Amino acid sequence: MILKLFGKLVRNWKAKLVSLIIASIFYVNLQNSKVLIKTINVPVDYPKLSGNLSYSKNPEKTIPVRVEGLKDVVNYYSQFMKAVIDPEDVQLGVTEVPIKKIVGVPSGVKVTKLKKTVPVEIESRGLKVVPLEVTFEGAPPANFEKLTQIVSPPKVTLSGKPQDLEKFTKVLLPEISLTDKKEPFAKTVRIPDLPKGINVLGSRDVTVNVNIIPLSYKTGEQTAAGIPIVCSGLDGKLDAELSEEQVAIRYFSLKPIRSAQILTGITAQVPCNYIFDPIKNKIIPELQPQVAKVRIIKNKDLKGIEILQISPEKIEIRYKVKEQNPEADPTDDGTGMEVPGAIPSDRS
Repeated sequence: MILKLFGKLVRNWKAKLVSLIIASIFYVNLQNSKVLIKTINVPVDYPKLSGNLSYSKNPEKTIPVRVEGLKDVVNYYSQFMKAVIDPEDVQLGVTEVPIKKIVGVPSGVKVTKLKKTVPVEIESRGLKVVPLEVTFEGAPPANFEKLTQIVSPPKVTLSGKPQDLEKFTKVLLPEISLTDKKEPFAKTVRIPDLPKGINVLGSRDVTVNVNIIPLSYKTGEQTAAGIPIVCSGLDGKLDAELSEEQVAIRYFSLKPIRSAQILTGITAQVPCNYIFDPIKNKIIPELQPQVAKVRIIKNKDLKGIEILQISPEKIEIRYKVKEQNPEADPTDDGTGMEVPGAIPSDRS
């Protein structure tokens, strides 16, 4: 039985061997037709830099690599590949940073880096906090006047080369029209474009609350709005964010009194008594926000009026550690570059 089976296997063995060789050749050619070798450009994933560092020039966006593998796999997964840089290799100045690895490569695909480093130039950028100033055009109608304005936020943080930041002492906002304004209003304006290389950190939108009042004398019970809230006793290492920036009051006066006298002679205060502990490196007390009662302080000319109501009576205060600014005092009155059209802030 076995001999008979073996005989059938070896019968015409030469023809069978030739057929096997031909089939093997066809199989190898078929598989080779599915293998693709090509050069592609993959994007470079650069690490994010800290606040005072930046890429001084646009670094190379891609590097060339050679990929080898099954045609369909290579064509599909090539779009997901990218070159990765180790953040520890990014140094200040000009350096050749090595490409650590190519990610997004599937199993069975071989990738060869045709470029192993990319030139990267990192420069140190300074930060400077400067006040925002609002400008006005026109005037309210007769018997009305602009008394005060509040800019929120009152300051902005600029980023740029230290030598360029030295030229800035303030940033001026676009003009706001007062024509035909007879009552308080708020307007949102956008910080204008600054010279090349100077960037604004955070939002460029600024809200300006303008207080317009009538030029009249009144007695009896009255109301006054738009009284700025002052943060009293704030630790120099902290910034305070108030839930409300203004209060309104209801008051009574036997003598005729102008609204302007109220708004210029009254101060609304809240106690900002949290402190920063440099040893523990935290704000004390830790519980936030602080709920503080608004206190009204009158100057000597307004001692005779009676405050009936304050709205709101209490506000919330949130604290954060002030950003360090080693460059310069943002309130410095030295010569500075300005966006044209500034006038001094009229916040009485």
